[in-house]
This record gives sequence, structure tokens and C-alpha cells, in this order.
Amino acid sequence: MYRRRKIIKEEKPEIPKTLDEFGYILKENGEIRSKSQDLIGDEVEKRLEAEPYNFQAKTIPTDADPSKDPHSFIYTTPNALTTTGKLIVFIPGNHTRIGQWSRRVLCDENIYTGSMMDTTRRFQEKGYEVIILNPNGNYWYNNRAWDCPEPHSIHVTMIPGSEDPEKHCQYIFNHFIKNLKAEKIAVLALGWGGHSFTQAFDENFDALQDRVQCAAMCNSVHSSDMLKNEGTRRWLFDNCINWVVSAKAKGEIITDPRFSCTCISSNLEISDFTLTECIDDIMDFIFVKMGDIERKEMEEDENEITLQEVEELSEHLEITSVE
Repeated sequence: MYRRRKIIKEEKPEIPKTLDEFGYILKENGEIRSKSQDLIGDEVEKRLEAEPYNFQAKTIPTDADPSKDPHSFIYTTPNALTTTGKLIVFIPGNHTRIGQWSRRVLCDENIYTGSMMDTTRRFQEKGYEVIILNPNGNYWYNNRAWDCPEPHSIHVTMIPGSEDPEKHCQYIFNHFIKNLKAEKIAVLALGWGGHSFTQAFDENFDALQDRVQCAAMCNSVHSSDMLKNEGTRRWLFDNCINWVVSAKAKGEIITDPRFSCTCISSNLEISDFTLTECIDDIMDFIFVKMGDIERKEMEEDENEITLQEVEELSEHLEITSVE
């Protein structure tokens, strides 16, 4: 006699019906954001603070009591504030938490290239100390700094010294960068971080022009029109390269007088991937300017122009300042 086998009905997981159940939130401005981004941000910070990077958080503003006062922080490697050797400053663009270059690269590629872990590793291998700025930590609520105000709140608390990316960068230059003992300093900045850097550097040009050796940027939106010092413009022309999205061949020089610096095509359409696509060229540029490697023998590029030619060209173009 055979017994009928009991049929076990497989329970299928319930399909989510709302954005929240799918793990997304809809902001008031219409933007859709993944709730998991905060978890990724937490993981990036956790790894940066651990071996082999060993970043330490420094409270901003410096006189804030972290137990009760609104505050943000920057990251420094253990000897960044005391080294007399080489140091590099990382300044991200908008819409990222500290230690991140691009949320898109974090998700599409990996946590190392999308964050500052890979670039930190490569510079530490050359003996560099590192400082990471946190220009998007502007609003204080739920006991931490955020890049946007608390939803539906009429009481907005701004973090002193970091009310916006430009003020944050200026604060760090005034209270940290200007007082460093490092003899050679380099800057790597993305997007709006390039604008924030040029503003802070312009204000501290006399104190820093001999120690800041170079600035490498990706899709920077800075404008030479907004610089007060002619010396800053000339410094940018001699010591800065801006890698930008462009349909031109990778490595081709682009003439754009708005930036007062050399612009080089990344041959990309999406700005998020400029850093990862051009990282080897970017690091070679920094290492040459910092004296780590010798400049490669290259034929003079027929597209290269002089600062005087840039200034003459800019007189015939309408320059749009960054608002």
C-alpha cells in the first residue's frame, strides 16, 4: 500500500509594493536615493579607520565638544599633521560622505576605487601622509553631520565652519593646511571640490604658494574669474591639470580659458569614472611635480598654448562664473 506524498507548497517571498520596501527613499526634490548608501558609507569609514590606512578623525570645528555640540570631522593619517615630508589632500565633489569619491563607482565597480581606499594605498606606498576633507557634512541632526537638511524640519542646524563646501575647505586651510609642517603638499580634487580648493588656496596664496606643489582635478568647476590674485591664476597654469569628460581622444589637450589650467580629455561621457579611468596619468603628474619620478621625455604638443594666449582668448569669450 502506497502513501500519498504530502505536497509541500513552496512559499514565495512577497514582492515589495513600495519604494521603502524596495530599499529606496523619494526626496522632496524628486531624487531617488538608496537606503543602503548609509550602510556603505559606514563600511567605508570603518575600513579607512582600520589597518592598513589608520585614518584618525579630527573634530570640526576644533573647539567643539563632540558630546553636545554640532560638529563634523576630517580624516588624517597618523603623521599627517606633523610630517615634514610629503602630504596629499583629498577633496571630493558634492553628494558624497567622507572617504568617498563616487557613489556610482562604489556600486558599479567596487568599494576600493569608489572610495578613497585605493588612492590612499597608492600614495602611502610612495611615503605620503593623507588628509581627507569632508565638505558635504554641513547639517547637524540625529547626532551626526549630513549633506542635506533634515526632512520636514523647520529648525536647521548648520555646522560652524562647515556651513557649505567652500566654507569647510576654507576652515581646513586656515586651521590645518596653513599650519602643516610638510614641505611638499599636493591636492587631488573632484568636481565642486576643485572650486572649493581654488577659493581657499586663493585666500592663503602667499602662505602656501611655495609648499603646495600641484593640484590634480577631475571635472573641476572652478573659474579663474573668481580668483582675486593674479599669482593664483599663474600658479594654476603652471601646476594644475583638470581631467574632464570629453568626446576627444583620451589624453588630448582641451583649450578652455575658464579654468586657467591645462585641461585633458578623459574620453568619457560620465564624470564619475574620470578618476578611475585616468588615475595612472593623474598619479604620474603628481609624482613628477612632487619630485618622486622624473618627467618623461615628450614631444611638445602642438595644441599646448601659453598663459598669455589663454588670457587673450578669454577676452573674446563670455566667461560664466560659478554661482
